[in-house]
This record gives sequence, C-alpha cells and structure tokens, in this order.
Amino acid sequence: MGEQGAHIRLKLDTDEPVALGNFVGSFVGLGNQFDKFVTREHPGVKLASEFFVQEVRAGCVQADLVAILMPLVATQALPGIIDAIDKAQVLQKFVTDFGNRLRNYFVPGGRDLSATRTDLADFHKAVGTIAADPNAIGRLEVAEYIDGERKIRCKFQFTAQEAREAQQQLADHRKEMDGTKGSDFERVLLRFVRPSVESGKPGRKTGERGIIDRIHTKALPILYASELAEQRLRSELFAVEVNVFRMFFDVDVNVETNSSERPMAYRIVQVHAVIEPSEDDPELEA
Repeated sequence: MGEQGAHIRLKLDTDEPVALGNFVGSFVGLGNQFDKFVTREHPGVKLASEFFVQEVRAGCVQADLVAILMPLVATQALPGIIDAIDKAQVLQKFVTDFGNRLRNYFVPGGRDLSATRTDLADFHKAVGTIAADPNAIGRLEVAEYIDGERKIRCKFQFTAQEAREAQQQLADHRKEMDGTKGSDFERVLLRFVRPSVESGKPGRKTGERGIIDRIHTKALPILYASELAEQRLRSELFAVEVNVFRMFFDVDVNVETNSSERPMAYRIVQVHAVIEPSEDDPELEA
C-alpha cells in the first residue's frame, strides 16, 4: 500500500499456529469497536475502514486498519477537510480508549461499566488469538508516515495471561448482565451426537444434541448461556482435527427441566477444555 499515512497496526506474536476463527475474530472485534467509537465520538463523520494484512510469517501476523474519514455534509465539495494529522488524533484516541476499556478485564472482578453485550463479544474476539497461546503477545499501535519514516504515536499491548483472565472476566460480566444463575453441574464431560434421521424431517426442529453420562443417558438439545460461551465452543470445534463426535468437552452446564424435573436440554455456561481420544480408543457411536 505504500506510505498510507496514519493507521492502526495490529500485531499478533505467537509461538503456536493461529486458529483461523481466532485470527478473523481479532480483526472483527477490533473493527466493530472502531466503527462504534467513530459513530459515538464523531457523529458528523462518515467512516470507511478496512484491514489489510501486511505480513504473515512464523510467529507473527501483522495487519493495518486504514480508515477514511469524511464529513457527512458536503463530502464531495470538501474532500480534504479531515487531514492526516486529524485522523491520527482520532486513531490515537480510539486505541487509548479501547486499551483502557479492555484493561479493566485483565484483573479479577474488573468491569467496564459502560460495556454492552456486543462490546463484551467484541472484546472476547479481540483477545481470542492471544489467549490460545501461552507465550503470545498482542500489540495495537497507531502510527503515521512522515517524510517517508513510520513514527508510532501510541501503543497498547497485552499478554496471554491477561487475555485469558479477560476471557474469564468477560464471561462473568455477561452472566451478570443476563442474570444467569450459576452452573448446576461443573466440570462434566459432554460429547456431541450425530443428528438422527428423524431430526432432519420437515416440520421437526434440528440442532445440536449431546450426552453427559453423569447427568442423563439420552442425548439432549444443546443451548448456550451466553454468546461468549457459544463462541468459545465454536472456536474449539473449529480447531479440532479429528472426528468431533469422538471428542469430549469439559464444561459447566445448567440443566433445563420440565415440570416433572425431567432433563430437557443442556445450557452450556463455560467451556474449560477439549479432550481428544487416544488412537487406541474405538470410535464412539452416536
């Protein structure tokens, strides 16, 4: 892209390969928050922004967010009203604001009291790649090219330990928002089953079903206590390289029951780990 003026650079330094879902989620979460920031802080500005992947190599992914800021009124007549310096100030204020809000979740009990459910989902996406690698570091910086030289205006970075703590605190904050009660069962093993022929017939509800032998012998529908819990499980499902119906998921769940206290569905509150079967284990039948 050459000398692109002021821009935001996201760097993901990792030891382990990056899961595609986490990789994309990092950009989506940050991009969503930037769009919301500009709409909130600069309502008279029209925004167009896009990520450009600058470099992908072993141990590092680097991408730049390039934004075009224009006034909503007389856009064509005044194309240069927001110059590069003004844009750099907007980007710098966003990175500072984003870093301060996300930093709340790096400590137990930390909360951003202004956060919405969608904010929590974006924050969770933003830390996903770093949280998945114990030695990873995420860096966010604002820089601009002046006389051919790239100069950093401000930066914010976080470690894998901080990212994992953020995931936990974000999940807890979402549960507080939703008024979700604590798990009925903690650290139980769930396995998914293949959809039956009947579940695919017209007029019948389809969806994920699973078995938790400790609770009930039959497969029950799978629900999610929060968007964060669903995103975590989807990320784990995407990352596995073997038959998903042979995997066990270490989860906390609420059990939905009918008036007779018969289990009707599992509501996943939190995903702790994925357990892969050994090569010697026979394939589980759904």
